[in-house]
Amino acid sequence: MKVNDLLLLSGNDIPFPEAKIVIHQPRIREIAFMGEDGFYGGCEFLKFSKDNLTEEDRINLEKYSNFEVLMSIMKENNEIVNKHKVYVQMLFALLFPQYKMVISDGAFELQLEDNKFFIDKNNFESFKEVLDDMFCLKGDSSEEYRPIGEAAKKIAEKLKKRHQKLNQEKTESEKKISVLNRYISILSVGEHKDMNSLLDYTVYQLFDEFKRYQLKESYDIYFQAKMAGAQDLKEPEDWMQDIHK
Repeated sequence: MKVNDLLLLSGNDIPFPEAKIVIHQPRIREIAFMGEDGFYGGCEFLKFSKDNLTEEDRINLEKYSNFEVLMSIMKENNEIVNKHKVYVQMLFALLFPQYKMVISDGAFELQLEDNKFFIDKNNFESFKEVLDDMFCLKGDSSEEYRPIGEAAKKIAEKLKKRHQKLNQEKTESEKKISVLNRYISILSVGEHKDMNSLLDYTVYQLFDEFKRYQLKESYDIYFQAKMAGAQDLKEPEDWMQDIHK
């Protein structure tokens, strides 16, 4: 399910008709309750795909959907999986603040009074697409999923910590994730904004503004250098371009 850019930029809740519910776009200050490590850890756990496995494992799990493998992982009882299950529960609390989430047999069950709604194998891939759009996760995953057994129930002994990029590669696997707070710190100084106002942004809004800020900074530096007589400069990208192609 592709979410339109204006809805994402508005920060409004996102209708998810496949499950007859709406998904809340959490603000950065809400995400702060679980921290960036937990937030991105939960996102990556839900983004599980067999495409990240070895060819042998993909063949062994060919008859299972990504969701079915994920639910098998959720049944595992080891330190790393248990930690990521907590991350997933906290993430669901942010996305569905009015609901109680229960991991039932074959679904994430969302309870509201006497009503129950389900994220299951029929709508899970659409749900992941919403997460990708909402949290700007596309094309930026360096996770590796390593099998611990021969079947779906034994599929993830080790989940590496998610790594984000901030104009440089992070090569230290134990490096603390600090994308959101760095973006906020940079924008608060660079744009002379109150940091508290930036904490009320959604992830999509923050990434949008940061990207636009980078483009505008490059343009301003180029223009100032040209005015000072510099030559043979590489022309910058149009800072008013569509950044959500």
